Amino acid sequence: MAQGGTRPTTIILVALLAVGVGIMALRPGSVEVSVDDVPPVTPPADGTAVVADSRGPGGLNLFGIQIIDPTHTVDVVFLTGPGCSALLLSGDPWPAPYPSCASDVDVSGSVGGLGVTEDGRSLVGVTVTVSRACFERVERGMVWPPDLAECPG
Repeated sequence: MAQGGTRPTTIILVALLAVGVGIMALRPGSVEVSVDDVPPVTPPADGTAVVADSRGPGGLNLFGIQIIDPTHTVDVVFLTGPGCSALLLSGDPWPAPYPSCASDVDVSGSVGGLGVTEDGRSLVGVTVTVSRACFERVERGMVWPPDLAECPG
């Protein structure tokens, strides 16, 4: 055999390895379906903001040690004047500069959800980044900003 050539057994082993990886990649997996049967939070008609949800995705935890803390967010919902939701897009900064979006709600973040109520008022959802301590204390339906030292407001 010439020097620097490839042995037939090496080629066969590489081919078998590739087939094995292909079979593992194509094998059927499992899917987990979860049903959220918690009713949505309805903001009060007086325009008060309430916590609709909170999330803490991401981060890096290695062997029980938190290396990178996840970003904690709270979704706050409230009602504003008619026509406000038509002026906004998801991801826009809040507070918005439009007169129809004027509100007494003390919240800063990005628009995360929009809607219109039966009576024509705009439903606005704002995503607020909060500390871990605030995230751990807030609950769905709680008035925003809460009277908690850990939370902005």
